[in-house]
Amino acid sequence: MSLFRILQNSIFGKPQTISQGMPPAVPRLAGDTTPALVCKPIFEQLCVLANGDVVCSCADPTGMRVYGNILKDRIADIYNGPKYQEVRRWQLESKPDSWCPVIANPCAGRVTRVTAAETVDRCTVKYLQLEPLTYCNLRCPSCPVTTHFPLDEFAHREDQMLPLEAMLDLIDQLPDLETLLFYNFGEAFLHRDAITFLREIRKRRPDIYIASSTNGLVLTSAQIDAIANEALLNKMVFSIDGASEETYRQYRVGGTFEKAFRNMTAFLEAAGRAGTRPRIETYWQYILFEWNDHDEEIERAQAMARSAGVPLLWVLTHTEGASRRYLPDSKEYEELSTGPGSVQFLTCEVQLSQFWQNSGIADGRYLAKISAGDFAGRSAPGATFEIPVTVENISPEAWFDGNPQGGHLGVMLRTSAGRKIRELPGAPLPASVAQPGSKATVPLNLTLPAEQGRYQVLFDVVESGVCWYFERGSQPLILDVQVQ
Repeated sequence: MSLFRILQNSIFGKPQTISQGMPPAVPRLAGDTTPALVCKPIFEQLCVLANGDVVCSCADPTGMRVYGNILKDRIADIYNGPKYQEVRRWQLESKPDSWCPVIANPCAGRVTRVTAAETVDRCTVKYLQLEPLTYCNLRCPSCPVTTHFPLDEFAHREDQMLPLEAMLDLIDQLPDLETLLFYNFGEAFLHRDAITFLREIRKRRPDIYIASSTNGLVLTSAQIDAIANEALLNKMVFSIDGASEETYRQYRVGGTFEKAFRNMTAFLEAAGRAGTRPRIETYWQYILFEWNDHDEEIERAQAMARSAGVPLLWVLTHTEGASRRYLPDSKEYEELSTGPGSVQFLTCEVQLSQFWQNSGIADGRYLAKISAGDFAGRSAPGATFEIPVTVENISPEAWFDGNPQGGHLGVMLRTSAGRKIRELPGAPLPASVAQPGSKATVPLNLTLPAEQGRYQVLFDVVESGVCWYFERGSQPLILDVQVQ
């Protein structure tokens, strides 16, 4: 069960009935030039819970506002139906704010500058967060599986499992799907048909990018071998919060560090033997709490990660017991999360706080102009060459202000139709380019796929741990390439 998206317990209210509508919008004032902000999931993402309910995103784990149910409704009727239209219209017409009436709390979702793609009734699903079940072998104290699902008012969420046929039918209804997140609340690999489902998706839709998250404890040797040998995932995250039994068990109640770590290393070794490690991004996710953030524990985790050959994903959380030593704007967190073999990640609420504290889109912060030198558009399979990329700050605000991790030039490999395949190595940006009106040209080593075909290579500025600028409405540079 991943904490990537866990929200504070206080927002998990009682379910809202289908007949309940949105509250009146707070209208924009005449002459207000602040860019409209929208919650991107409402316009291009579907979140399906294990009981079949469709909700706005993983921010609504208890079904406070249900848009439909895949066990009885078709996606075409749900996704551009009246309830979705209502919330989209509310966002397009109301004043930008972090407050969301759907969950009756501030939400980190509404941070994207509106573009022509955001319409009320002509939206397509590009991202699917699929919760296969709500069972879990652990009882983590801040997880709704522990805190809410056992309660009578949330009985519709406890011990639920989606049938294999329903999950496959859902995928068949989403012709524009690019990314599948095979996890939410519950341990995905407890689903009896998890491997069968992933195999079938690889067979039917090999272009879909599939990511999953696990506590690592229930993975069997057969599951590990299947995922590794057949590259059934593009990304796998192991949630292991500590480097010893004592610290690990304080949050992962009911688990054992030794078994979780053993299964993670077994997965890495299996992928190594199969030659699929480069194709499966694998991370050790480590949520920083007060009880696992001391030097000895951190150094032990770093040494074990180096030995296993897995990057550490250091997560700042907002839940009870969160580390007071490592904070978003602290030097300690910057040094920890940007060191060798480290990746940083902020939970939604931490990102939200940083966003509104540091101007963000409201002042046009996420705007860049990107161009590149001569690019032939054709290349041999697996070729590596240097391409100069020019990045210009066309925002009135300084980039990365308040984010000690700063940012970099990101590169994404996509299919010719624009579906994400994977991220490619990027390049650091000089500090000077963060200033408004500044520009810089950086050399970037680009390695193309070994497989022949047509691809897109997307270049964009990335604010570390926050977003790609195109996710906030900026225009990336997209180059077409023929590998032959």
